[in-house]
Order: sequence, then structure tokens, then C-alpha cells
Amino acid sequence: MCERGMLAQTSGFGMTEHGLAWLAELGIDMEALRAARRPLVRPCLDWTERRPHLAGSVAASMCTRFFDNGWIERIGSDRAVRVTPTGRSALGEALGIPDSTLRR
Repeated sequence: MCERGMLAQTSGFGMTEHGLAWLAELGIDMEALRAARRPLVRPCLDWTERRPHLAGSVAASMCTRFFDNGWIERIGSDRAVRVTPTGRSALGEALGIPDSTLRR
């Protein structure tokens, strides 16, 4: 998202206008995002992989939308997900993520 100009990392994480427009195109309710109690976006360190990931109401909404679209599916525990073939295609197109990266 940073490479596509959707997310800025100047002092923490912040959504850009381009990113907000992309979320709206996905069908995410922008008014609900802004009204949420949690921050819009924030970085969070994944304790298993020791890599930062996106957290906040945007991340939760994206997760819900990705499940709804069939782009991701749960595997094993409640927290683990796998990108589906449909998701690889959609995320590759939308975010320029190489298919090989999404096959892990």
C-alpha cells in the first residue's frame, strides 16, 4: 500500500486520499471507518513473524472485505489466513503484489 501511494509512513501510518478512494472502491463504508473508536490505521508488530503489519479500523475492514470477496480464507488457528487464487489475482492487480509472494 505504501508503494502504491495508499498509505503514508511519515510519522506512523496514515491513509492517503488515494488509499481512502481505493477502500471506497472496495465497498468499505468510509463513514463507519471514521466513526470507529479504534484508530483509522496504526502499525503493529506481528509477534510470530517479527514484522510490522497494518492495524486499526482500516485493517479490520479490509480483512472483512477480503473474506467477503473470497480473497482470503482461514487455515488452522483463528488467526492464520491463506490468500486464495482469486485473492492472488485481485491483490496482484490492485497492489502489484507478485503472485509468488502471496503463495507462502
